[in-house]
Amino acid sequence: MRFVFVILTTFVCLTQSILSQQYKLLQTELYGMQVYGGYLTTSYAADFTEFSGTVSCDKFTNGTGNGLTAGFQFELPVSNVVSVVCGLGFHDRSGALSTNSSFPIRYNSTSNGFTQVVMEQSIATSMRFLETQLDARYIMFERYTYAIRLLGGLRIGVPLSGTYTQQGTIISPDNAGFIVNNQIVQQRTLSSGDITSFAGLQAGGVIGLEPMIRISPSMHITGSLQYDIPFSSAFKDANLNIAGIRAQCGIRYSIRTFAPSPVTP
Repeated sequence: MRFVFVILTTFVCLTQSILSQQYKLLQTELYGMQVYGGYLTTSYAADFTEFSGTVSCDKFTNGTGNGLTAGFQFELPVSNVVSVVCGLGFHDRSGALSTNSSFPIRYNSTSNGFTQVVMEQSIATSMRFLETQLDARYIMFERYTYAIRLLGGLRIGVPLSGTYTQQGTIISPDNAGFIVNNQIVQQRTLSSGDITSFAGLQAGGVIGLEPMIRISPSMHITGSLQYDIPFSSAFKDANLNIAGIRAQCGIRYSIRTFAPSPVTP
């Protein structure tokens, strides 16, 4: 009995080894298709005091945000380890920027002068883009049940919509405030509206890593972590570069062809 168990174990191991050597993700593939969805973390690198209809204030330099992403990809293999991918996706690159400013604004009877007020100014944006991505994917590691790929390429985005809300918030002193409708408030809206100064097409690059789990001969569950690199400012009247990290998962389906059996003499 023990001998039979050893033989079966050896047979299974050899079979898996042979399959792992024979199976190639792209070897018999005509093309692949993938749908995906995920989560997007946005990072702003800024250098401006105002844009569109915002109120001029101290310089904004950075910001962050979160959103959702979803899309479709079409893939063509060019070798057993390399394929080219063209995709179309919806990306929410909303975020917020903030900066502090200080100025004398209220008379202080104790110090017989003006009190220095510290105010935070923030701009919350809502920006959504339709982006096409063209990249190459290289199979770095492959087994029968899974594969890991590296990817790198270019992105071109078109802004679909954009709005902003700019607010001022008193940080100190505690007794300072804005007078709005005869009431003293710590926060008020300075301006809001549509973003009217998008710079047209948004160009950028992308690099990433994509693990894939095989669930059938023609289907994989995919995951990817991609870093979006901006090439230029998103606005015409202000310097705002938008980078991002996308964590995505999807379903990939292969359309395959099978090579004919070799002719035996």
